[in-house]
Amino acid sequence: MPLRSKSLLIFGDSNLASVQHATRQGLLNFKAGQIEFWGGAGSEFRHIHFGKGGMQPIKPSAEEMVLRVNGNGRKRIAPNDFDVFVFYGVRLRLAEFFAPYLSLLADEDCAVSDAVLRCAADTFLNDRRSVRMAVKFKKAGAARIVFAYAGFPVWGIVDQTEEGRILSNYPIVTQATEKMRQRIWNALIAAFESRGLELLHQPEDMITQGMFTKGEYAVEGAVEKQDASHKAPSYAAKLLNGLSL
Repeated sequence: MPLRSKSLLIFGDSNLASVQHATRQGLLNFKAGQIEFWGGAGSEFRHIHFGKGGMQPIKPSAEEMVLRVNGNGRKRIAPNDFDVFVFYGVRLRLAEFFAPYLSLLADEDCAVSDAVLRCAADTFLNDRRSVRMAVKFKKAGAARIVFAYAGFPVWGIVDQTEEGRILSNYPIVTQATEKMRQRIWNALIAAFESRGLELLHQPEDMITQGMFTKGEYAVEGAVEKQDASHKAPSYAAKLLNGLSL
């Protein structure tokens, strides 16, 4: 008897657009029998909550966006609706975690143990609403939940030395190495696994200047829009084609 193809739901915020474009352009090669998108952009993403055993929008405007993103009339998602759930983007801004710890690791006068990194990763994830929601969804019966990191800010789009940006506070991160980044990824992966979740992290060959995404993965019109956050479909394709179903 042939094995049933697995079903996949990709849940996310505004970063979900790059995945949808990648799918339409034929850049993704998922071996899944059913693929759906579900989520919301901007403030509407904040109006998606977990409750009564599933995730649903709690405001009419959020419901309208969810239905537009999904295209299949799915107002609510329950843990047993799909075999695999990918949480894409979902306001998981890992750059906020990487910047201070890469800065410490790149400083020859500082020493940071793996135990400290793991403890810090646990604390960081505890404060992320999407992670708390995923934990509840997993406990409610979801078989597999994978977080896909939507990527570090794209290099060369905005001046990162400006006040409030990464290099204004952590200029030394440009000296960070692959080994340093891997130590932090390892801490985060372990923290996710302890919650029954997985983390699909940004591949090394997409990273430049310590903790930035290479300019080739910028979203169309990024410089004009001063948008260093969103990525091109090629980014989503390269990241998610590494997902094993």
